[in-house]
Amino acid sequence: MAWPVSGLLLLCLVHVRALAAELEPAATAAWDTYMADATKVFLEDHRSQGSPRDGEVIVRPARQDGIVSVPGGLVHHWIGATFIAHATIADALAISYAYDNYHTVYKPVISSQLIRRDGDTYQVQLRIKEGAAGVSAVLQVRSSIKFFFPNGTTVYSISTSNEIREVKDTGEITERLLPAGQGTGYLWRAATLSRLIERDGGVVVEMETIGLSRAFPMMLAWIVEPIARRLGRKSVELSLQEFASAVRARKAR
Repeated sequence: MAWPVSGLLLLCLVHVRALAAELEPAATAAWDTYMADATKVFLEDHRSQGSPRDGEVIVRPARQDGIVSVPGGLVHHWIGATFIAHATIADALAISYAYDNYHTVYKPVISSQLIRRDGDTYQVQLRIKEGAAGVSAVLQVRSSIKFFFPNGTTVYSISTSNEIREVKDTGEITERLLPAGQGTGYLWRAATLSRLIERDGGVVVEMETIGLSRAFPMMLAWIVEPIARRLGRKSVELSLQEFASAVRARKAR
């Protein structure tokens, strides 16, 4: 299973009407370094992140308190897991592969499209809307997802954003896409590291969501950071719940 839901998973929608921000080379370099290390740890750690009961969702910060300061921005990194009883990897993969239907599975996704498939690599485009407290953002996210099949009971995937662009005036005649790396800085980069493990009469679903955003405005950081942590945790929890619900609905048909 790999859904480019991190942003798919707008990991952190900053609850302030922030001034425009621009992605800086230092933040890009920090993201590349962080992702290389996080991916290495993910690939080397074959232990289950938890043993949830059927329907239970476990979410925790991956590092520090879930928000890591880097030069020019913030990395939001969360880990979640759930268990879907009586499901198989084939059931879970059927939902994972159905990118054209993601807007019916995940509430934040307002449109979804499979652009291209090359073997076990998928190119997809999603439009995602998130908001609260009167602040919202629509992002257009293009991602690459690669699936790996190390054995008959385990599948893992790595989803990385190729381009994230903020959409202005969505649905209006004046609708336009901002250049990548410009805008409010809600989400500049996104990745999802996912693992499916078939065992105990069901499927364990594990996922890590990682996103890069602008830094919090200095004078408001003490207010915004706790909200951002709650949003990051809740985003992972809801995505796992929605995915599990879609798998169960498919089996019930």
